[in-house]
Amino acid sequence: MKNESKNMTRRSFIGTTGAVAAGLTIIPASVVSGLGKRAPSDKLNIAVVGIGGMGNSNLRAVAPT
Repeated sequence: MKNESKNMTRRSFIGTTGAVAAGLTIIPASVVSGLGKRAPSDKLNIAVVGIGGMGNSNLRAVAPT
């Protein structure tokens, strides 16, 4: 029986930790935090320019009830 130790090189360590860090940034916040929580990126911001006449009508159409 040979006692073979697996040595990790600095290059493979950096590559592995970089891949894990990149993978964690891809996962949405709602998955990491758990169910029932909304990610900040799920909020839609709408801006309306020129409120008057048709613009006012458009604003009322998209406003939350």
